[in-house]
This record gives sequence, C-alpha cells and structure tokens, in this order.
Amino acid sequence: MTFRVINLTRGEIVAELHGAVQAKQLADTLAADHQYREQFAVVELVTIYETPLNQERT
Repeated sequence: MTFRVINLTRGEIVAELHGAVQAKQLADTLAADHQYREQFAVVELVTIYETPLNQERT
C-alpha cells in the first residue's frame, strides 16, 4: 500500500510513503513543526481500476 501525507490547509501532497506508521509520524511531526496551525492527513491509496495492456509485443 501507499500512503500520502497531505497538508489539508494548503491542499498540497507532502509525501508518499509505503508505511502507515511512518506516514502518521510524519504528519504529527509536520503538524508540530507548524505549531498546529495547519492540518495534515494520511490517506491510503487504493487501486480501483487498471486499464488493460496490449498483449502484442513490438
């Protein structure tokens, strides 16, 4: 799985990480660094659709 740390206040993606624990720690650290004036979220990315691949080889 992939987890995004997002600054909700600014609407910016801050990081993409493979571990939920590390993403939460980063979100908490960033919130503290910004003196809790900005809000951060950890979002789990889930694949809901993949396009098919062309089976022909060129």
